[in-house]
Amino acid sequence: MNVKKIILVAAVFAVIGSPAVVKAADATASAAATIAAPISISKVSDLEFGLIAPTASAGTVTVSTAGSRTGDANVDLLSGDTESAASFSVSGEADQTFALVVPTSAVLSATGSSGGSDMTATLSDDAAATPTLDGSGAATVNVGAALAVGANQAADAYSGSFTVTVSYN
Repeated sequence: MNVKKIILVAAVFAVIGSPAVVKAADATASAAATIAAPISISKVSDLEFGLIAPTASAGTVTVSTAGSRTGDANVDLLSGDTESAASFSVSGEADQTFALVVPTSAVLSATGSSGGSDMTATLSDDAAATPTLDGSGAATVNVGAALAVGANQAADAYSGSFTVTVSYN
C-alpha cells in the first residue's frame, strides 16, 4: 500500500470518524448588596422623680413610661420640681426590627454631703416585644421606674445613670 493512500485514509477517518464537538453553554448572573443605615439611639429626656418628702417608713415613687408620677402612702410628692420618664430616639433602616436592652435598675446616690443612702430605681420600658422602626426609620422608647425611697431618706440631690442599647435583630 502506498504511503499517500494511508495518509489520505487516515485524514478522512479523522474527519468523519471523530466524535462531534459540543459547544458549551453559559449564563451570567449579577451580584448586589445594599448596606443598611446604622442603627443609633440618642437621649431626648432624663428620668426625673421630682421633689419627694420621705416619711418614717420606706416608700416608693413611680414614674410611668408616659411620665406620670405616683407615690405610695409612705412618701409625699411635692410640687415645684419636674418629673418625667426618660425618652430615647432610635433611628436606622426603615421598617426593621431591633433589640432593646434596658437595665433592670439604676442606683441613685447622694451628690451632696448628706451621706444619704443610695436609692434603687427599678426600670421599665414601653417598647413592644419586638420593636420596629417606622417607615421613616424612627422609633421612640420611654423608660419609667419605681424608686425605693428609704425611711427618713436624707435630704440631698440624688443622681445616677443607666445605658440603653439597641441593635438590629
